[in-house]
Amino acid sequence: MPRDLYDCTAAELATRSVEYLQRDTPPSTAAEWLADNGYDAAPVYADDDPIGFIHKDDVTTDDDGDTLEDHLTPLTIGYMISGDTSFTDVLSALIENPVYFLGGHNHVTGILTRADLNTAPARIYLFDRITYLEEHLRELILDKKSDWKTTPVTADELDEIEGRYEDAQAANVALAELHYAQFSTLETIVTSVEACWQACGFSTKGGADSRLHDVTDLRNDDAHANLLVENTDSNEFLSSGRTTENLYDTLETINQVLTNLQEAGYAPETVEAHRTV
Repeated sequence: MPRDLYDCTAAELATRSVEYLQRDTPPSTAAEWLADNGYDAAPVYADDDPIGFIHKDDVTTDDDGDTLEDHLTPLTIGYMISGDTSFTDVLSALIENPVYFLGGHNHVTGILTRADLNTAPARIYLFDRITYLEEHLRELILDKKSDWKTTPVTADELDEIEGRYEDAQAANVALAELHYAQFSTLETIVTSVEACWQACGFSTKGGADSRLHDVTDLRNDDAHANLLVENTDSNEFLSSGRTTENLYDTLETINQVLTNLQEAGYAPETVEAHRTV
């Protein structure tokens, strides 16, 4: 992508202050400890060596076993992740397993779970890309639908845009009026103009409506500090709230639309360069 975007790796997302359990811990004690600390999982050590991990679903306070040996999952390579793993690869991995571990010098140095997708690095990463997409959509609309006020934008939305534009004019910092439209308004315009949604790479209006609406919802949750992943336990059809898989799919939409618009010449940097030549 033409300009540098904020990047985010597994190491930045993972919890780095790692607490662990000894293998002789009673399962009921482990269950209570996980619940009290709000942990999804924790490594299990035999003296100074990690031998596996325990997930909150593996034990209950009713367990009467003597140790964690019968409950832990071996800490194999399948549950390890490199600290420099990209955000998109982290998302893909977390769809498959709910927890991963970072390691170094024979110790667990970090724990990565689906809940970590609600932390600041993930929010910054996603908001930066959504903002960049917003810039591309403005350039697209100005080219394909310069009379965008004739689209199904509501009167209230137009009043708000005009108000923000007038405030910017008064402060002598005004940009084009479309710059004061919210992302949801850009979504309305793009999905109502065939030339726009086709340029984004959508084959049907319905597909454009659905997928860009998901981006709008994510953008609003990100901006208002709502949960980005609302359901960390299930991807079943009847589950409620955004899952890790939903988040992955929405990020895929963002990246695919960005690629399509850049290839079509709607990258803001490219358009600006053409305007100043």
